[in-house]
Amino acid sequence: MWGRRRGVNLVDTAEMDVFFERLDRLNKLQLLAMRAAWHSIGRGEHEEAWTAVREIGARDGLAREIDRVRDKAMTWALRGTNSIPYWGDNDDQVFVKGEAREAIVDAALAVALGSRLDASSRDVLLGPWLRATKATE
Repeated sequence: MWGRRRGVNLVDTAEMDVFFERLDRLNKLQLLAMRAAWHSIGRGEHEEAWTAVREIGARDGLAREIDRVRDKAMTWALRGTNSIPYWGDNDDQVFVKGEAREAIVDAALAVALGSRLDASSRDVLLGPWLRATKATE
């Protein structure tokens, strides 16, 4: 009864494996484009999409699974050993992956939740990922 629902595992799926493999191949420009695209979306749209995510978690008993997806995406984004550094105007080293973390988490959730998400929320969460990855293909 407690813990993960039987048969529901949002993290360890083929779709998530492909997503994280593609993340590993993103370059600095794609990550920066992803961050910029995420910031171009209004705060209200982000809040509505996250409300939809929380509603799915409550309705389908997936709150812990959603947290696992978020944690895995955040860990990937903040993992320093594979971060792609660049030098800013003030010579402070900034890790591009960390700068794109919100967009990375959103995209991971959209991939993990798939058709459980309504089209509008999915577009908000996945849009920056799609724009950044398609822009350089």
